[in-house]
Amino acid sequence: MWRRRSWRFYFGLPPKDFYFRGFKSFPDRQEYLDMLRSYKEELLEEVKEVESEMDEVNKEFLADQKEDTNE
Repeated sequence: MWRRRSWRFYFGLPPKDFYFRGFKSFPDRQEYLDMLRSYKEELLEEVKEVESEMDEVNKEFLADQKEDTNE
């Protein structure tokens, strides 16, 4: 049957960057809080964008409904 794997040659070894990255230390508390705050800001911006898109769609929908009732 057909193979689902791509035609890469691994030779049983992990990817080349695996050995050279080493172990990263965990961020300290303040750095982690800063990361969470920036992520929260990004999410809030995205929520605002989605809300504006929803408002636009609702306006278009109401306009289409108004046109349908006039016909």
